[in-house]
Amino acid sequence: MRPESGPVRLPFRYLAALLALPGIVGMGRPVAAVGQFSVSPVILPIAHSPESTEATVMVRNNGASPLQLRIFAADFDQAIDGSHSTYAAGSHDHSCADRLEIVPDGLSVAAGVTQPVTFRLRPGVDADSTCWSLVFIEKPPPEGTGPRAGLRIGVKVYGLSAEGGESAEITAASVRDGKGEVDGRVLEFTVDNPDEWPVLARGTVEVRDFDGGPHGVIAVEAFSVLPEHERTVRVPLEAKLTPGRYLAIPVLEYGDDGLMGAQVAFRVE
Repeated sequence: MRPESGPVRLPFRYLAALLALPGIVGMGRPVAAVGQFSVSPVILPIAHSPESTEATVMVRNNGASPLQLRIFAADFDQAIDGSHSTYAAGSHDHSCADRLEIVPDGLSVAAGVTQPVTFRLRPGVDADSTCWSLVFIEKPPPEGTGPRAGLRIGVKVYGLSAEGGESAEITAASVRDGKGEVDGRVLEFTVDNPDEWPVLARGTVEVRDFDGGPHGVIAVEAFSVLPEHERTVRVPLEAKLTPGRYLAIPVLEYGDDGLMGAQVAFRVE
């Protein structure tokens, strides 16, 4: 198997037609659960305003006993492979730490009960730049267990710039052998976010032969790209393919109506 060409970007009309394929659905409301509690939403964009702006995150105790939680802010950044690094609040230039207030900073949640946490973001000095931080909601480890982290869920908070929008494109793509992957083939593509707002995207990869025959549709789970960052995504191509020439076609949606896509030719020998 070898690649035959670099990525070809797809026109908007073709992308819209591909969205009618089974497997592409709306983004929905991000929720995370760990242990006996859950948090919603876990991605919290806050629009720019000349006044302080409040948003609410709901914390639910899904267990049968009371739950004590602590809440604190940190900073984070994202590598091109999607991995995250966390830092002390206020550590990077785009931190929201000096603008963000969290009320309360701890919760006592009875079994089966949902409680709100208020995130209050003050206006920033630079209205043209987006800030981002991470707020942990954590069940501390039992006393006497040593210095280790408890069960925690992170809420990504974005203070959006006044001017900006969601903009993204696939800038590179290839199909290559991948050891340990199903059938040994992996589509790898890079998404560039050149704008000041974060992007949350997901979609599908369709595999077709050169005669147009379908050979499977693979879901691409939701992923985010920070402002002025790139993100590389790897998707195993699970179809069992006979020798011949094929196309891998990623189609992703983001924001209210954003679409991006590409097609990559490859050969199975």
